[in-house]
Amino acid sequence: MSEDAWVSAQQLLSEWPDVRPSLLAKGTLRRLGDALVGLSFGAAGCLDIVSLTRQLMLQHQALGRGGRLSVPLREGLPSADQWRQGGCDVVVDGKRVLLRGLEWAPGNGDPAADEAGLAQVREAILGKDSELRRAMDSTPADPFWTEVLGYDHYLSKGQRQAARSVVLMPPGETLLVCLPTGHGKTPVALAGAMLSGRRGGVSLMVVPTVVLAIDMERRVRELLSRRDPDALHRRYAYVGELDDADKEQMRSNISAGLQALVIASPEAVVSGLSKALRDAAEDGHLNYVILDEAHLVEQWGNEFRSEFQSLAAPLRSWREVAPPDRAPRTVAMSATLTEQQVTTLRALFGSGDATSMVWASELRSEPAYFLDTFGSEKERTMAVLQAVARLPKPMVLYTSQREHADEWAKTLRSAGMRRVTVVHGNVKGAARRHALEGWSGRTSNGAVSTEYDVVIGTSAFGLGVDLDDVRSVVHACVPETVDRYYQEVGRGGRDGSPSLAYLASGPGDRQTAQSLNEQKILMPEKAWERWQAMFRHGHHLRGDRYLLDLTVRPPRMSVGYATHRDWNVRLLNLMDRLGLVRTFPPTHPVRDPQEDSADWQARLTAFYETARDRIEVELVDDRTNEPEQFRAAYKGIRSSIKDAQKSSLLKMLDILQTKQCIAKTLAEYYSVRGSRGGRHYTMAACRGCPACRRQGLPPGGATSYYRRPLAPDPALIEWPESQSPLAHLHPQTSHFSIYWDDASERKEQLLPVLVKLARSGATHFAGPGVHGLARQVQEQASGRPVIVDQDGSLLRSGTTATVVWVADDTVTRLEDDLLDRLEDGEPLYLLIPQQVEDPTRPGVPFRTTHPSLKIQQARSEFR
Repeated sequence: MSEDAWVSAQQLLSEWPDVRPSLLAKGTLRRLGDALVGLSFGAAGCLDIVSLTRQLMLQHQALGRGGRLSVPLREGLPSADQWRQGGCDVVVDGKRVLLRGLEWAPGNGDPAADEAGLAQVREAILGKDSELRRAMDSTPADPFWTEVLGYDHYLSKGQRQAARSVVLMPPGETLLVCLPTGHGKTPVALAGAMLSGRRGGVSLMVVPTVVLAIDMERRVRELLSRRDPDALHRRYAYVGELDDADKEQMRSNISAGLQALVIASPEAVVSGLSKALRDAAEDGHLNYVILDEAHLVEQWGNEFRSEFQSLAAPLRSWREVAPPDRAPRTVAMSATLTEQQVTTLRALFGSGDATSMVWASELRSEPAYFLDTFGSEKERTMAVLQAVARLPKPMVLYTSQREHADEWAKTLRSAGMRRVTVVHGNVKGAARRHALEGWSGRTSNGAVSTEYDVVIGTSAFGLGVDLDDVRSVVHACVPETVDRYYQEVGRGGRDGSPSLAYLASGPGDRQTAQSLNEQKILMPEKAWERWQAMFRHGHHLRGDRYLLDLTVRPPRMSVGYATHRDWNVRLLNLMDRLGLVRTFPPTHPVRDPQEDSADWQARLTAFYETARDRIEVELVDDRTNEPEQFRAAYKGIRSSIKDAQKSSLLKMLDILQTKQCIAKTLAEYYSVRGSRGGRHYTMAACRGCPACRRQGLPPGGATSYYRRPLAPDPALIEWPESQSPLAHLHPQTSHFSIYWDDASERKEQLLPVLVKLARSGATHFAGPGVHGLARQVQEQASGRPVIVDQDGSLLRSGTTATVVWVADDTVTRLEDDLLDRLEDGEPLYLLIPQQVEDPTRPGVPFRTTHPSLKIQQARSEFR
């Protein structure tokens, strides 16, 4: 916070009600200016002004600056008592008050713990000025990353390995990516989509909600406009509010492979976009299918929004109809994944026997955790009121039930906080968007005035909402799973600055959590009845493939159409996960050459009218129609889901006990089995929690951590490798050298040869001679990725991909990493001066003892 901000705050308060906030103001100062404008007509309350002014004063004080803020005592502005009640030290000086912020943190009377708590709140108030602000690795970028996105570095090695693994994916493969919030999952997805789009085709990004689709479109436009200014005006989100002409244009572009990226909800994918996406897949135009927030496939799909899991059916169909070498690649991304979620994703979206995973999971280091338990609702209400007033903004206040969110809004407004809004499942469309825009101070068209500092929401709020500077997350409830709790805590600190997480539990919260934890899943007997009803009414197509009607109801069940359909879809999703069946969308009709236009159109119309209520299933297991075998298998997956839910609640209740570090509990929860054995662990991070604060400040002092994770450095996925570009010239060996006689020949021939190598499938480049040419190679590589081994990790990794190592004119001998690679028989192309020696025969040129070709001749050998 600058001295200018302090002076501006003084001026704003002194000039009220004639307030003219600066359009350049940021952060808390911007919010204070907007709040003072709103105070004049009831859009803000006195406690809003007190809270934001106190936050500014505490920022000023934390930076070591003295002085008091002088504010007029004027009708409409807070009184001296209101300043005191809001956490300020007040000196009345005639018609003005001289203010200083008083520090506060949730505490329990333990002096050492409370001192640590105050220090942790102080860092969150400092925000971007905190010494604990997350610092990324700034790993040098690969040429494809710079070419597509305009970035000259990666945020972490995890992001680098994820991005490389995505762009290198062969057609038809599936990849799970676990990358922490703030490490840039969206750019990873875009790198693959937009790079492949340069060769034509479309990539589909599936997001959980329409609101997130619109927000993702904004973020995509901002990202891509770094390299392509026209991206700011392109449509990427296919949502209901588009007019019919825009929707038709997008569908037409998708079918023709001209829409490089489309963002849509699962419902849009299986309805309005289904034909266009199938057409794109059939013609080999569907490059990537990206599932954002992939943990929700299991988390939401079991009980509602079953379309998440139903995406498996169209994806199989796209793979089935695509040309063999153009099947879509599938990328499922999330910041956190549990064992159950990984198992579900592998079962539904996996390709072949194994699904690859880039695991760069680490806990967020930004939050400091505070927890209190109260014996009465009145005590809890007073504690939450104090926390909402005194903890830094912007803020989210979470409840478990919609009516509780509405009640909290009334309570806060009655206390004098008007800059609060509510977002839950009953807040739809324009009202929801207005709430988010008023909270963030931005729309898809740019910045607007802030209207809200606090959003009160249920678990329906916050998913993928990308407001960077949320400083505090408050829970006036006990979440029903530890996964929900951690996801919601993760709304804070997305800018890498310290944040706060305060949970106040009260009477009845545990019972509410237990009730919400119970997922409604069919009992085995009812599941069998439903399956048999669908199967007996089904139509045999061929082999083990059947067409089923999703609206069929079993005998003795009389609930409505929609309910039956939902239960049937959920059942088939579970059977799919079990491996009893594989689901597919209904096969698109094919026009008979003799069929006249009217009959064809009538048949096509009839197909689309019923397609949503039809599904094809392929019987995978011969025992699918044996009642005892079916019940036993179904009972197993039902128990697995129920047990996972219960385990997640028990972890949440463990956290409330505050017996061990919260980070330790979370890290244990977010560890999963690998597809090829072993385990993937999540790195623990703790800036502060009740258990750790009992020992006082961290060992390194107030501006340090109790637990600090090592930065994950996952391995690059080893995809099946295609043949080396010049394999016909070295059929008996895995290595080959291309040499030049002098510097002028190198200058003339090297770049064209590197471009030909890249266009022929070489992706891994290394050596001192490649760095000055890599970006030019990428520009001419026809949309294929160019990866440069900046730190030697590719050479040392033992990768089975061909590494193209390029010397400069000073090289006379091969370095040890190259010798190891030669000795191990790993694919290697050496582009070297003619004088480089054979390491086993001093004085003898390498080109004379190994498969080699002069660079000018090599240029003509590419096929």
